[in-house]
Amino acid sequence: MQLSKFFRVENYRSLFVFKKVSFVTSSFDLEPLYRLAARELICLMYNIRFIGFSKIPATGGILIISNHLSYVDGLIINALCKRKVRYIIDKDIYQKPLINYFMRLNRAIPIAANRTDVAAALDMISEGLRQGDAICIFPEGQLTNNGYMSHFRPGIEWIINRDPVPIYPIALHGLWGSIFSRRYKKFLQRLLHCIFRRNVTAICGDPIIPADATLDGLQLAVLKLRNLIAD
Repeated sequence: MQLSKFFRVENYRSLFVFKKVSFVTSSFDLEPLYRLAARELICLMYNIRFIGFSKIPATGGILIISNHLSYVDGLIINALCKRKVRYIIDKDIYQKPLINYFMRLNRAIPIAANRTDVAAALDMISEGLRQGDAICIFPEGQLTNNGYMSHFRPGIEWIINRDPVPIYPIALHGLWGSIFSRRYKKFLQRLLHCIFRRNVTAICGDPIIPADATLDGLQLAVLKLRNLIAD
């Protein structure tokens, strides 16, 4: 397929600039810049109050778990953590063209509801934890449709049993009803209810040791944190 059918190339200088930009972006690690830009964007959009995030260690393999209220939950957690956080994300979302660029930059881990993809994701998670990564999972497995937490899925237990690392529970509050949540089904409704600088609270609890981690116990930990910051 010839690109000239779809794009007009003005001159060779344009091609040179394109190649130069490609070289620069491939030669430098853009992830810190991406994290900084995401942090500034989130702080511009929301008035964020955060509690307890200093508990998260600067190094070492850890798991972060959180409730899932909106499409920007990961960006908010990323903005509040002083270290890079990798995310486990639905494969269909991971593969979307624009999103895929940032997910690869973040080294996100795609997962789908089939045995092959689950096994591949678990291997990637295990490798990351053993290399000292911080990996975040939303154990509900989906965005909330009603503002409440769904039951945690057993995948989190599989991860902990395979690699017993500390688990840091996080609760988010204030994002339900925002333009990035599922409260309003139509985009126009979301725009009409959009509140600029919406108040959002995020709280990180004490680490849970793997020996004490059960599915119900992890969900209860997040639920207690959410109740502490709920209006």
